[in-house]
Amino acid sequence: MIRLDWDDCSYHQMLKRIEQMKRSIHIQSIEIRASPSLDGYHCLVNTFDKIPRNYEYFLRSEWWDDPIRLKNDMLLYNKARNVLFQKKIYKNMEFKEILMILVSRENKYSSWDEKIYNKTQHVLEEHFSD
Repeated sequence: MIRLDWDDCSYHQMLKRIEQMKRSIHIQSIEIRASPSLDGYHCLVNTFDKIPRNYEYFLRSEWWDDPIRLKNDMLLYNKARNVLFQKKIYKNMEFKEILMILVSRENKYSSWDEKIYNKTQHVLEEHFSD
């Protein structure tokens, strides 16, 4: 799985990025989550095959990953890399990622299925399932 951090990204920009990423033959699914700080998005990309690490860095750069995060991951080698925080605690309040969009396909030649989540509904389902 490739994790991308899109800070300061508008909703419209995010949709354009998804459309461009869907052209890649490597991608099986794209999951978009609002970041816990609500200042951008976390993009989780599943690929059909394992991607070599150096090529993964190239793809992350092509797919607009946070350049500072990418540089840090390249320098860390086998230590904690490709990490995104799923929750943030601020003034005793916990903020979590919010699943927004899931785009997937069965194989490299099938069409894309898109599911856009109602943000409020998803938060309620997650809250009451705990």
